[in-house]
Amino acid sequence: MIPERFFKILKTSECQTHSYFPATEVFNEGWMLRLVLDAIQTLGISGHPFSFLENADWYSEARLESPFRPRFKADRFGEGPTNADGVIGHYKFDSKTKSRLCLQKAARQFVVIEAKMFSRLSSGIRNAPNYNQAARNIACMAQVLHKGGVAPDTFGSVGFFVVAPGLDRHGRPNAGMASYLEPDSICSAIHQRIAEYESAARSEAAELRQWESAYFLPLLNYLCRHECLRLVYWEDCIQAIYRRDPEAGREIDRFYQICRTA
Repeated sequence: MIPERFFKILKTSECQTHSYFPATEVFNEGWMLRLVLDAIQTLGISGHPFSFLENADWYSEARLESPFRPRFKADRFGEGPTNADGVIGHYKFDSKTKSRLCLQKAARQFVVIEAKMFSRLSSGIRNAPNYNQAARNIACMAQVLHKGGVAPDTFGSVGFFVVAPGLDRHGRPNAGMASYLEPDSICSAIHQRIAEYESAARSEAAELRQWESAYFLPLLNYLCRHECLRLVYWEDCIQAIYRRDPEAGREIDRFYQICRTA
């Protein structure tokens, strides 16, 4: 049970003169995405990148296993799972870890969303400076498919989208994100990541090259063919909701405007 005082404290985030915590704890891209996904699902909006197939659901902060997981303690090549801002599809959680996302046996949808308000996608990680955030998400998606033993062509909907404002803080078109979503850039980042294992004569190198050929490249090709690797704007999401339910659209737009100034 959530105490009523929880909501009382939460509502103070709207007050500029007397709040008990920073407004950005509520008015941020994470909660904006949850509101958008809930509205699109509840209203049954079709023809949108975030539309739901039958019986699909969504989850925020899902943990996606990396193909470059550490093989021993302090493995400088390895990395932990990626926390996806949003996942839409037919999923379940690993019975052992209770947190790692897996695909259901008859899954037909698997969409991962990275949400941004004003920050950019990261250009790399400590162990791999050129391994950008888009490449890392798609690598983890390919690993989920690998673990499920399925190919993207068997699905009705697979996608990786970055959702961000149409304009940056200075009112300029938010075009900087798109460069990270170039297929050649993503492909190169993964190829170089595996090459580091090869240069170090790591035993996993051959396995990773096989994974690249069997799962990563087919996924990337699928995303390109179906135009499901791209930037989506918050404003377009709000418009899609508004067309179906004007009051819901106005409500989410008000939340969005506070996010832009919080």
